[in-house]
Amino acid sequence: MNSKEILSKLKPLIIIILLFSVVFFLRAEAYNISGVPNDTQSFYKDASGLPYFSEMDSYYNYRLTLNYIENGMMGDTKINGSDWDLHSYFPPGRAVDYPPLIVYITTFFYYIANLVGEVPLMVVAYWTGAIIGSLCVIPAYLFVRKITNDYGGVAAGILVATAPTYFAHTYAGFFDTDMFNILLPLLVIWFFVESIQANNTKTQVFFAVLSALSLLIFSMAWVGYIFYLVMLILFVVVYILIAQYVLKLDVIKSPKTYPNLMQWFINQKEVFSLSVILILGFIFIGIFNGFSSIGSSITGLFGATQIQELVQTTAYPNVYISVSELQIPTLISTTNGISSVMLPGQTSVVGGVGGLIAFLAGIAGIGILIWKMNILSTNKSKKIGKKLPKSERRKKEKTKVKGAESKANSIKNESSILGKAQAFQLKRDHLLYVVLFSVWLLLTGYAVTKGFRFVSTFSVPISLSAGIFVGFAVVYVRENLKTGSTLALLAFITAALTIYPFGISTIITLGIGILAALLVILVKKPKVQSYAVMILVLLAVISPSLAAANSLANSVVPGTDDAMYNSMQWVKANSTNETVVISWWDFGHFFTATADRPVTFDGGSQNTPRAYWVGKAMLTNNESLSAGIFRMLASSGDKAYLTLDNYTTNSGRSAEILNETLGLSKDTAKSVMTSRYNLTNQQADTVLNYTHPDNPRPYVFVASSDLLGKAGWWSYFGNWDFEKGNSSGYNYYPAVASSKPQTINNTNISQTVNTMVGDQIVGVIVNETTNGTNATIVVGEVNGTSYQSIAPHKVFIVNGNQIVKNEIVDSNSTLSLIAIGEKGQYTTILMDKELEDSMFTKLFLMGGFNQTTFQPAHQEQGILLWTPISNTTSSTGTSPQG
Repeated sequence: MNSKEILSKLKPLIIIILLFSVVFFLRAEAYNISGVPNDTQSFYKDASGLPYFSEMDSYYNYRLTLNYIENGMMGDTKINGSDWDLHSYFPPGRAVDYPPLIVYITTFFYYIANLVGEVPLMVVAYWTGAIIGSLCVIPAYLFVRKITNDYGGVAAGILVATAPTYFAHTYAGFFDTDMFNILLPLLVIWFFVESIQANNTKTQVFFAVLSALSLLIFSMAWVGYIFYLVMLILFVVVYILIAQYVLKLDVIKSPKTYPNLMQWFINQKEVFSLSVILILGFIFIGIFNGFSSIGSSITGLFGATQIQELVQTTAYPNVYISVSELQIPTLISTTNGISSVMLPGQTSVVGGVGGLIAFLAGIAGIGILIWKMNILSTNKSKKIGKKLPKSERRKKEKTKVKGAESKANSIKNESSILGKAQAFQLKRDHLLYVVLFSVWLLLTGYAVTKGFRFVSTFSVPISLSAGIFVGFAVVYVRENLKTGSTLALLAFITAALTIYPFGISTIITLGIGILAALLVILVKKPKVQSYAVMILVLLAVISPSLAAANSLANSVVPGTDDAMYNSMQWVKANSTNETVVISWWDFGHFFTATADRPVTFDGGSQNTPRAYWVGKAMLTNNESLSAGIFRMLASSGDKAYLTLDNYTTNSGRSAEILNETLGLSKDTAKSVMTSRYNLTNQQADTVLNYTHPDNPRPYVFVASSDLLGKAGWWSYFGNWDFEKGNSSGYNYYPAVASSKPQTINNTNISQTVNTMVGDQIVGVIVNETTNGTNATIVVGEVNGTSYQSIAPHKVFIVNGNQIVKNEIVDSNSTLSLIAIGEKGQYTTILMDKELEDSMFTKLFLMGGFNQTTFQPAHQEQGILLWTPISNTTSSTGTSPQG
């Protein structure tokens, strides 16, 4: 075997290695956290220099993995034989009913890494998503390469691995189960197709077993694995109906033509392969996950299609409406004009799968397969089976298949020398691909209408089909475009499309397109011209996804920082194990992993009534009520309102009773419950054991700067109207820019820009004179110079830790203002007036000013920790925090 033959055999392996390297190093770029300025990057890294995870679910997966390595189970303890997590949703905690694959894989990587050195689990977890997420290039490349050629395989591999909605959840530092959601279904479907197309029964069974094993592994990663099993069943049914009754391909033979029923069954390839997968999959999943899990998966599948209905049907507000992944996406985005349509992004379906070119190429790929199949049908009676002259046959043999590329040669030409059996199989294969990708697209497209989280699922068939388009397109260029002018025009278009996504100016982009066209014209060799244009066609389709992936990886900012980490380390060192950490749900997983303390709710338990109660505690201006809510949640969790629901049969009524009594003393609360709400003494005593326990559990409330931006949601939940079933949210508008103080006519003037509404800038001007300090809200046009002054509803001004103003200015105004200054430089926060006296405003922005219920426990940059005051001694709090 000469070197050329060796290279030919090694070519697929070399391409796979290169593809994996490209997409992995794109993901690895996130490690550099280029989205953070160089001078502050250390603030976003732990003591070892490793950046913090990019999102909070990663800390939950990390904690479960750590539990598994240290204790042999993912939970904190066992309850009735099941793993139980006492940190999450305390009390009572919750079952660790969680797909374990991410724990198993990371544990395996951890032990492998530590064979050659000491590698912390955090480091292993940091890189696991990037490794697993990059592996999907392998099945994508091999799958589409078999259908077309290497060009198509490369395009499919790149597009699948860099689809924005998938890439955004699988770069370095993103440690979540999303990493499995493309690789494993690809393996299931690819092995299934290989099983159907196998030449003998042994090979067919071998690939069917691999598909079943992939399904088992997938079931340990995501309960939605059942979706792909349903898809395979639907695919086979549709395929047989079309092949048997529409195209008359006679794919299902009569049992009478076989010696026995078993032989007939084995020969029905689609049915036999599907049956093997169903039977083995049922057995494998039943043994490893429990047979009851299969029924749960089916129930979960139907539940997933009702997400939008579920967020509307509870008495308490449902937090799922605030989760962006569950919002229904638009098909295209026009936010930034043509670039929003053309380029990848995460604001639309088209952007989420790789941009307009990838989307259209994906649709066109199926169209080409249909066209190819139609050619086979129209040439069957004319050419199949006719014998060509000997010289012509030799000519065909010489040009026949050099590697996989020949599979994409004109079906019209191939059919003239194929035997009937070969032509039948070719037509059958093309129909298989047409039905497979059509069913795949339709089902995942339907899933997309239920939430943005399913766009990454939709991107898989689109990306594979786009690879098919590229594979056939480059062969068309090679076989049919012969004139230099045509190739030059195509070179100009594809070169410009290749450069456009990288944000280079239009003139340079057009210049590069012209240069590419000139080079094609100057090169006189047709073969070189064709291959150059073929490469440009490939690049034109994949470059938007590559550019978007590179941009995303270079804009990553960790999900937390030293301030939050240090705060949790303080909690861990200065509180008892019984202490509960209370805040909004987003950082719950981080709190449990770093402070080793239980939380009220987190990213796995956010869809509960606690969203209302925590939101209410932050929104109310009644500090006793706020403390009473925290006391109830920390000590008894849900028991108070669930018990009241049994008495009132009305959640709104139960919430009203608690809102009236949680801020009162125990005796007064009982009196209100019995006299105003007609509870019996026994009922009132039962509820009071949960709301006013004799030994309340200690808690820490975390007030942090991120809650300013999330106020629209937590205030929405806290302001919920149970009778109307709706609410209104309120917002803070912190300063986003400020000018240097100027002194004009003995007046020190400081200006800030707080937000932009439409074409209006809303800002603040602070004037310091010898007669005092005043602050005014101003509104003006972006490109104009005239400003309109608006008096705030309430103004609160601090200068050098001294409160210089705290008064109502205009009772009709809808905005209030806090200005915190030092040496003439002010930080300002505008807010909807409904937030001006909220407990969050008092505790975070005003540092506890004028409240007597909470005391500051610890402070970091942008974070204040509060604990309840055990007596009623007055407290003026600490200095306000910006």
